[in-house]
Amino acid sequence: MKPVKTSLLAASVAAVALMTPFTASAQTEIQWWHSMGGALGDWVNDLAKDFNASQKDYKIVPTYKGSYDESMAGAIAAFRAGNAPHILQVFEVGTATMMASKGAIVPVGQVMQQAGAKFDN
Repeated sequence: MKPVKTSLLAASVAAVALMTPFTASAQTEIQWWHSMGGALGDWVNDLAKDFNASQKDYKIVPTYKGSYDESMAGAIAAFRAGNAPHILQVFEVGTATMMASKGAIVPVGQVMQQAGAKFDN
């Protein structure tokens, strides 16, 4: 796995962990919804598997949620119901919709800052 991708995933997990209540001895589970099928979906699963094997504090759970439209609709419904995923992959057309949904997203720069990771924008 490439160090930059591992670092970004680790920083994202750390920031999510800061916002997620958990018990001291339990592994913190991070829900990651995505729209990557086929070989790219396998790559996402491998990325999570490698990260999970590299440490014991967090467990990334990647979940394929269908097309980009389907995953975004599902995430909006989950957000309204109070059980949105910790991480959601959104396509470029859906970005404006998510940004307009007050409180639905946390900008990656803010996530990185909360995790104490360097972010060069």
